[in-house]
Amino acid sequence: MNEFVNYLDQYNVLSPNHAKIYDEYTDSKASFQFKIKTNIEDFIIKLFDKKPRSLILTGNAGDGKTRLCRTVYETFSGQTLTEWPECGIVDVPYGNGCIRIVKDLSELKEDIIFKELNSLQDQVLNDHSNRVYYLIAANEGKLTKSLISHPELQQLSRMVSNRFSSHEHNDDRLHLINLQDVTSSIYAKRILDEWNKNENWYACQKCPKQTQCIIYLNHVRTSVDQIKERLVEQYRLLDCLGIHVTMREILIHISYVLTGGLTCQDILNASYKNLEVLANYVYYENFYGLHMPDVSSGELGAIRHFRYFDPGNTSVSVVDDFILNGDMSGDEQIENLHSQIFNNDLDMLFGFYKKHINLYRTHHREDEQKFLFNYMPRFRRKYFFEIGPQVNDTRELLIPYRYFYRYLKALNDKQTQYNIRKDLITGLNRIFSKRLVSKRETQLLVVNEHLMIHQAISLSSLKIIEMKGRDDIDFLPSKFILQVNGCNLEVQLPVFEYLLRIANGGLFVTLKQDVEILINTFKNELIKNSDVDEYQLTVLALNNETGEFVPHIIDLP
Repeated sequence: MNEFVNYLDQYNVLSPNHAKIYDEYTDSKASFQFKIKTNIEDFIIKLFDKKPRSLILTGNAGDGKTRLCRTVYETFSGQTLTEWPECGIVDVPYGNGCIRIVKDLSELKEDIIFKELNSLQDQVLNDHSNRVYYLIAANEGKLTKSLISHPELQQLSRMVSNRFSSHEHNDDRLHLINLQDVTSSIYAKRILDEWNKNENWYACQKCPKQTQCIIYLNHVRTSVDQIKERLVEQYRLLDCLGIHVTMREILIHISYVLTGGLTCQDILNASYKNLEVLANYVYYENFYGLHMPDVSSGELGAIRHFRYFDPGNTSVSVVDDFILNGDMSGDEQIENLHSQIFNNDLDMLFGFYKKHINLYRTHHREDEQKFLFNYMPRFRRKYFFEIGPQVNDTRELLIPYRYFYRYLKALNDKQTQYNIRKDLITGLNRIFSKRLVSKRETQLLVVNEHLMIHQAISLSSLKIIEMKGRDDIDFLPSKFILQVNGCNLEVQLPVFEYLLRIANGGLFVTLKQDVEILINTFKNELIKNSDVDEYQLTVLALNNETGEFVPHIIDLP
């Protein structure tokens, strides 16, 4: 029995041990004490130690607010917090004064909330003259409601609102950290690294069923750098879509990726006939929750997002052909790649699936066709995570966002930013006008619904503003700002994908609902800031020879 697998079972939402993952029920004497290094933890400790001020933590349930409060208490008190007091408030005297910790504002009665927030306001306005510094954990909705409900808290309300609008408004009196700004993919990688450490799996070396254990196979596979990077890449996709996944959701999800909700007991008690069922819980199936009970899928917040990006549901002819015929292509490199992926390991039922593929090719029996219809999505997922980098361009076709990888480069690569500006102009010109504007047009044409051009903006006036780094949280830029003559368009992946698809001949309907309001607002701001020429009118007109719309100047009398 591997005790670490039992530890992972507490993240199984159907397990009776599930409650142990909540900070309030943390057992300080547990066999495994899991902890990953985070910037925010280091920042908070350093803040109270070197430059103390009051601090507000906001975020969703599961973002780790309570755990951070516990860390501050134990660091500065030097004592282990066995149980939070019923009131949820503790004072921690230390060298710089006293830290007053409110672990969850929403658990307090309204009169207590007002009292604590009013005291916080006094401390901030008086520059903490009595050296009492607040650490308050709260969700944004409850905090905002409590502030606007009391006119006496108007000054604090204004300060909090400014800090929600931008972290750059934080100062040496009050600091607000919104944990929803944390980049989820950073934590996903650290958890995979930590849980796949060899010392966690030593017990498996003596297990008589190691070769038949899908849990151990998942550990081995997800320890491979290439596969791990591609798992994290899926989290990075969520980052770029503006989807936040909490720390708790990441822990629950990755635990399920490794174990499939199984324990050592399930493996040891399984007969040889059960291997086909166990093989279904391979990591690339678990990642998308393909075989989990519906009753638990709602608890795995990450899975409900990842299911939309399941590569198994995307049929690409060159990928499907490789899966079915790669071992007989005549190209030695391709045949070697095929044999590496479709091997004789447990997830391929020790070669049984390969035999099905061969039977389909040689006999075309109806039962084999049905088998492949059911299992092709599984083979595509395996291909997506395990195919070598030699055919990475083909693998990337299984991502539903065609320009995802180009977008990643555009976030911090100046050359890529320079190269995409022309495509961004073409996409905006066609969206603004709802016409096929020529790709040869190098200016951004600010067009209204009547095809009148309010202004033509040169390529050099389009600036891509990168997001700045942060020292208080783990953060990777996941969007950029397109700035044109003082007007800003926030570009996350859906906007980028829409613009580049339109620029390269795509339909207006794809992603339209996700981005239409944002782009129309940007266009209206540009029109509002335009100067109309009194003597010339510029419109878009059809060029009959090319079938494209081009600018046409009309002189006014």
